[in-house]
Amino acid sequence: MASQTAHATISPDISHPELLSIIEHAVEQQWLFPAALHIEGASHHRSGQQSFYKVQTHAGAYFIKRHRADNLPVYQAEAKALSLIKSTDTLATCAPLACAQVDDCSYLILEFLPMVMGGDWLSAGQQLAQLHSNTEQQYGFDGTTYCGGTAQDNRWQTSWAEFFTQQRLAPLFTQLAEQGIHFSEQQRALERSMNLLQHHQPTPALLHGDLWSGNIGFNPDKELGFAVVFDPSSYYGDHETDLAMTELFGRFPQRFYDGYAAVMPIASDYDQRRPLYQLYHTLNHSLLFGGAYIEHSRELITLI
Repeated sequence: MASQTAHATISPDISHPELLSIIEHAVEQQWLFPAALHIEGASHHRSGQQSFYKVQTHAGAYFIKRHRADNLPVYQAEAKALSLIKSTDTLATCAPLACAQVDDCSYLILEFLPMVMGGDWLSAGQQLAQLHSNTEQQYGFDGTTYCGGTAQDNRWQTSWAEFFTQQRLAPLFTQLAEQGIHFSEQQRALERSMNLLQHHQPTPALLHGDLWSGNIGFNPDKELGFAVVFDPSSYYGDHETDLAMTELFGRFPQRFYDGYAAVMPIASDYDQRRPLYQLYHTLNHSLLFGGAYIEHSRELITLI
């Protein structure tokens, strides 16, 4: 593959010149084929300071994320998690192709997979259970991952109670307090977490980490309809945490849980831990967005 300076061409009716430096850089680094320099079409939308592009080139279709330069560690962690999930041959996901900083921005280029909202939920549940069969000896991950923009403390730990209480819940309470959001129930929540989990030592399973309806889609081919997951915040932990998240913001269809249980039985006392595991995500949403998530967190604390 050529390593000399590359120059992209873009159709005159496409007004996204910021794509040029990203694709040129990826080709120069030999992460994309030179045919990617010929851009046939592009669509764009923004969320906060982040931009998203669906790009059609002579080399294929890509999904590109673009953010400030200091967001590079978040993209690197996402690429690492996606690669790990893809390597399990369980749930499908978009392969990361390039991740770097160029000029004053960071970017992540993924293969583009077309997706629709509904599909084979039974198989999706089975494939999540198969993902969870990929295990480690301890809880944690090789490097920091991010849930939204929140860094997760993934230092390896032998105690699940210590890991979840001290490396998931406690840091969020601290960060919330720094923003002036205080929970009088904080100490109770941390004590209940330790008590609930002190005798619960699940096998550390590879997790998606942020599995809600907004992070799963399906291949549009009705004969296939396989699930595609994205935006992971992976680590090795209790597989029930992924299940709890699927029930937090609108429960997945029952066939998903039927499929999961057919491969990996769901413990009879899972319901006791579900609100605790959901609390992590409502606290994180309280930190990121505030509003009703704060009261939702207080309600969950009363349930644990």
